[in-house]
Amino acid sequence: MMMTADPKTAPAHGPIAEIDLSALCANYAMIRDAAPEARVSAAVKCNAYGLGLTPVASALFTREKCDEFFVAYPEEGAALRAALKDAGPRIYCFAGPSEETLALYERVQMTPVINSLTQAELWAKRGAGPAVVHIDTGMNRLGAPMSEAQAIAETMSGAGLEVSIVMSHLACAYDPAHPKNKDQREKFLEAAQRFPGAHLSLAASAGALMDKSYQFDLVRPGIALYGGSPFDADDKRISDVVTLKSPIVQLRELRPDETVGYGATFTASAPMRIATVSLGYGDGYPRNDAPAGAAIVNDALAPIVGRVSMDFITLDITSQKNPVKIGDYAEFFGPKLRLFDAAAATHRVPYDLLTGLGGRIDRRYL
Repeated sequence: MMMTADPKTAPAHGPIAEIDLSALCANYAMIRDAAPEARVSAAVKCNAYGLGLTPVASALFTREKCDEFFVAYPEEGAALRAALKDAGPRIYCFAGPSEETLALYERVQMTPVINSLTQAELWAKRGAGPAVVHIDTGMNRLGAPMSEAQAIAETMSGAGLEVSIVMSHLACAYDPAHPKNKDQREKFLEAAQRFPGAHLSLAASAGALMDKSYQFDLVRPGIALYGGSPFDADDKRISDVVTLKSPIVQLRELRPDETVGYGATFTASAPMRIATVSLGYGDGYPRNDAPAGAAIVNDALAPIVGRVSMDFITLDITSQKNPVKIGDYAEFFGPKLRLFDAAAATHRVPYDLLTGLGGRIDRRYL
């Protein structure tokens, strides 16, 4: 590609994710206010949605007195117990027990989520303590089928083990008007009758925020804690938690008909100025076949031009009114560009952008 001037370069600096723990706690408090009759737990699976298990769980535990946490795998539960350094918080594991993990459940003092009659029989045989029972009401992912609910109840009671919580998971809560929500709620209540005395939990983030009739005794927020809307539209009640930004490391002047990036998917139609930023799909930012997304540079929107590469993204700064220089930061989501909008612009959802944050991103906790 021809250039009208030598590119200006700067020492390489990596991307930064600033994680506002006060905003995280504010989101927890907002959900607690929205569900005043329910206990509010926290889903901290997948390294707290990519933000860091130890600082996130510690902040929620110490500042907001959150004492119930959900993880996906037993190993995550062990890491969480070590991070909290306290035997008090209750840790629930969605995956449920296996022969290989029974000892880990006991050592970590972790409560399994029972997803099948086979798991119930295994846990009952061990006689290891209380459990959560997950009944599948239409998600067809994890969870025991409705037809096994009675047998699981009999197995647990026969072993003298407590079912502390009966839970299910909504498949379409991103759309509060979706008829499947009510259908699942009805099936959930039907199944829960087999577990008298157990607390009920149906709602994750969306269910906790959309309607009190879905909140029951315990809600299990995830994405809403971390700054993402669980709905098809943004939810302004949710505070921004993460700011993803990275410095500009090169500036270029383009002539008409010059192209940008792999595949030459972008062609300049007029003279323009572009900035190269040290962030790429190696850091978890989405790679698209055609330019998609944008960043904020000096308080102005700068569209992505060309394909995102492993380590770099190029931005169109032609129309920037304020001078742009090497070392200025481009913000890809945060208070100036909402996570929901950034995800939509790249044809993703907030979950993707957060859990995809790469290991070389410098996570800084505010």
